[in-house]
Amino acid sequence: MYYKKRPELISMVEEFYRAHRSLAERYDQLKSESSTRLLTTLGSPFSSTKNHSENLKRVMSYDSCSETCDPEESNESEVDDPEQEDEIQVDQEMKDRVISSGVSNDEVKKLREEIERLKEENKVQQDLLVEKDEKKREVIRQLSLAVDLLKDENGKLRKCLARDSPNPRKQTPFDFNRFKGTFLGMLFNGSPKVSIVAL
Repeated sequence: MYYKKRPELISMVEEFYRAHRSLAERYDQLKSESSTRLLTTLGSPFSSTKNHSENLKRVMSYDSCSETCDPEESNESEVDDPEQEDEIQVDQEMKDRVISSGVSNDEVKKLREEIERLKEENKVQQDLLVEKDEKKREVIRQLSLAVDLLKDENGKLRKCLARDSPNPRKQTPFDFNRFKGTFLGMLFNGSPKVSIVAL
């Protein structure tokens, strides 16, 4: 049986080979055309649906085996349609864009929340700084008042010393210690330190 159908099988294989070659050449041609067209239709991938059906008709006209082959066999072609691949590629790119935009939207939302949190922390820190600055200003006011009081008392003591001793160069170390004790007492306690010296 094989020997009887051999010439017929050979002719079918030759026809299939020619059809395969023409499809492969057409595939290469369409692939080079579609790469340039893909750049122009990337913004609107659905605009090529009409051209897709026309190109399918042209590709089918090159298939000389389509008349002799079974329809089920023609569906299982080894050569894929380049237009269909391009549409699949464009669809995949669109899905990738949607996914990446979804990810970027999530990232933007997280970043906005982080910015709001940092703004709140910044406000709290600024309030604390203002409070600390106010405390430091109050301490500076108190110290400046204490220094003014000490200056006044120092002036009064100098006047008393000038009045009591006609020659200020002959002051004893006792006087110096007494002034020192008075100054330190006013600085730290607010009242002069009373020193008792035995004569």
